[in-house]
Amino acid sequence: MSANAAIPGTVREAAAGDPELRKTIKSEVQAAIEAFRDQAVGLSHRIHGTPELGFEEFYSSREVANELRAAGFTVTERAFGLDTAISAVAGEGSFKAVVVAEYDALPELGHACGHNVIAACAVAAAVGLKHVAGQLDLTVELLGTPAEETGGGKILMLEQGAFIGSDMAMMIHPAPFEDASPSFLASTGFSFTFSGRSSHAAASPWEAANAADASTIAQVAIGLLRQQLPNDTRVHGVVTNAGAAANVIPGKSGGLYGIRAQTLADLEALIPRVEACFTGAALAAGCTVELDWEQTYPNVVQSPRLASLYQRNAETLGRSFPQDAEARAFRASTDFGAVSQVVPSLHPHIKICDSPVSNHQYAFTEAASSDRADHALIEGAIAMAWTVVDAALTRIRP
Repeated sequence: MSANAAIPGTVREAAAGDPELRKTIKSEVQAAIEAFRDQAVGLSHRIHGTPELGFEEFYSSREVANELRAAGFTVTERAFGLDTAISAVAGEGSFKAVVVAEYDALPELGHACGHNVIAACAVAAAVGLKHVAGQLDLTVELLGTPAEETGGGKILMLEQGAFIGSDMAMMIHPAPFEDASPSFLASTGFSFTFSGRSSHAAASPWEAANAADASTIAQVAIGLLRQQLPNDTRVHGVVTNAGAAANVIPGKSGGLYGIRAQTLADLEALIPRVEACFTGAALAAGCTVELDWEQTYPNVVQSPRLASLYQRNAETLGRSFPQDAEARAFRASTDFGAVSQVVPSLHPHIKICDSPVSNHQYAFTEAASSDRADHALIEGAIAMAWTVVDAALTRIRP
C-alpha cells in the first residue's frame, strides 16, 4: 500500500517508527518536486530577469502566486496588509509548517543575493509537501515576504499575525558555501543628514558651516571606533550627497549607515557609540545632524534539531558540509531573525558558486541564474521538504 492510499493518522504514526515507510513518503515528495522542476526553474529565471526593489515586487509576487494557485493552493495576495505579500495554504493538518519565499532585489545589482532562488526553492518545496500533507496530518503554508533587504517585510507581517502558531518556519538562502546553521547578526540602520551653511568657496568661505566636512569627520570617527569593536560587529555606510559644485561649500550632506552586532543586546549597546560619531562630527563642523532609524532585525535563532535534520537530508542528496573558514567568517542579517524569535526556525545556506564570488556582487547576480543555481534550488527544495517531513512525523517541537 502506498502512503497516498493509507489512512492519514495511521500513516503518520506508522512512518514515525518505520524507516521504510518514511523513505516512501520522502520519495513521493522528491518525485513531486522533480516533476515540478521546469516550473520552478522557469519561475526563478523570470524573477531574476525582472528585478524589483522592496515593496515593489508586483511582478515577482504575482508569478509566485500564479504558480501556487496552479498547483492547487489556496492563495491570498496582498496578505497581511502588504501589497506584495502572499499566503498560500494546502492541507488542514494539526502540524503547521511555513516555508518562506523572498523576491526583492538590490539597487543597481539586481538579484545579487539570489532571492529568485529562494522564491523558487520555497515554491517547489511547498508543492512537494502538498502531495503528502494528508498522510502527515500537515498544513503547509508558503509565505511570500517582501522587502527583506530593507524594510523588514517579515516584521510587518508578524505584527499582523503571520507565522504565529506555526510549528516551524524554514527557508534556504544561496551562498558560495554550504552551512546548515549559519550565524546571522542583529542589525539596524539609519539615514543621516548634516545641515550647515553654504557659501562661495573662494569669495567667502568663512561664512560657511561645511556639511561635507561633517560627513568626513563622522566617517573618520567610525573608522577609529572600529578598532575597539568586537569581531562580530559591523559598521558600514555610504555618503550619498555632499555637494554638487566645487565652488560651493555644501550646506547639506547625507547618506546611509548600517550597524550589526551578535545579539539585540549587543546592538543596543553599540547604537549610542555610533550616534556619538555623528553628533560629535556635527559639533566639530558647526552643523546639526538628524538620524532617521530603520527597522531593527533581531539575530537569527537557529533550531539545532532542524539544522541536524536538514544537514542529514542534504547529505543524502550528495551535498557536503566541510568545515569552511569562509562560511564561519560570513556575517549577514535578515528580518527572518524576527520570525526565529517566536517560531522554531532554520535558515541554512546552499552553495551555488565558488569563492571569491559572494553575495552582493554582480558576479553573484550572474551565478543566481546559472545551471548550478537551478540544480541547487531543486536539491534545496527536496532537502527542505524532507526536513518538514521529519519534523511532522516526530511531532517534537523543533
